[in-house]
Amino acid sequence: MSGFPNIPTPVGGARAPVVEARGLVKSYLSGEKRLGVLAGIDLTVGEGETVGISGESGSGKSTLLNLLAGLDAPDAGAVTWGGRVEMSAARRATYLGMVFQAYYLLPELTAWDNVLLAARMAGGVDRAVKTRATELLAAVGLAERGHHVPAMLSGGERQRVALARALINRPALLVADEPTGNLDERTGEVVIDLLLRLTRETGAALVLVTHNPAHVARCERQLHLHQGRFE
Repeated sequence: MSGFPNIPTPVGGARAPVVEARGLVKSYLSGEKRLGVLAGIDLTVGEGETVGISGESGSGKSTLLNLLAGLDAPDAGAVTWGGRVEMSAARRATYLGMVFQAYYLLPELTAWDNVLLAARMAGGVDRAVKTRATELLAAVGLAERGHHVPAMLSGGERQRVALARALINRPALLVADEPTGNLDERTGEVVIDLLLRLTRETGAALVLVTHNPAHVARCERQLHLHQGRFE
């Protein structure tokens, strides 16, 4: 994957922000009660930086990722992506790559076509994009499995396809929500190895949410979310 150019680092070694969150507050209505989830989160992630976020169930990790990905809006506070507050579906398709605990592969499509699906959503597929899809499948160890549909793949292989799909549009930011949650320990280690290596090689920033403290420790920066705040 040496052919994937790194995102340049600004002069002086400082990293320009890929995503910034300021004062994020989020709650949800449950029956007649409003449950607070996030209570004023500040976070800045720079170009090429890897950030691991841990926390017990219900601490707000997935909610925070949804806000950082522009999939939900905060009750208060703001998120900016590359200095811009707008995150349309079209921009999200190219600026962000997303990997979830559930693989979200279309069962009727081959692994190769699932990878290309993200490129089609971003505007089209040409020869260069098809070549990149083939290279990404090779990079995640699935060069010989591109013609297989998800039902023919193991859980770890499906997650590797999802990782390749997340990277097809050369995103500036990758968000991963419990990407090893459905995998056994050994397979999970393989997926984390790939996730960290490919984000490094492509220059993407990474925000990883996981219950696994060993995976968080492999990121450049470690944060712990407790009762809606970083400790």
